[in-house]
Amino acid sequence: MNEKLISGIIALIIIALIIIFILVIVMVAKNKPKAKTVHIAINKDSKGLDIEDLISIVSDKKSTKEDIFKASQYFIKNFKIPPKLDGKAPPESKIYLRFIALVAAHKNSDAKIIAYIDNEIKKSNSKYGNEIDKYERNGIARRTRF
Repeated sequence: MNEKLISGIIALIIIALIIIFILVIVMVAKNKPKAKTVHIAINKDSKGLDIEDLISIVSDKKSTKEDIFKASQYFIKNFKIPPKLDGKAPPESKIYLRFIALVAAHKNSDAKIIAYIDNEIKKSNSKYGNEIDKYERNGIARRTRF
């Protein structure tokens, strides 16, 4: 009888430990901090945003159509692609052209946003017409993979 009582108590202790272990795992999983997405609000008062901030907005799959449009407007108002040197685009221009490709590639961009950014950027960077078209086409081609 003593052996049955001892083995029963051991079984209850093991079951209790398993339940406590499961509860601890559930509690840890619920309290685990969630990954924060980088989302920068662009307002009329926004100052100090750099090209990397804008790229993070248009690279974020969760960015809305409005976010993409505001980032595009901010880009057009505050950035100019560095001038060409001897007819060639300097390496610094690649990041600006990448922004154009990312806008064109984003799933929430539409034809109006793409046409807007295309027309407005070409106005202030007329010598980059071919490069802008190329990066825009590459972005549109990537839309299915973005």
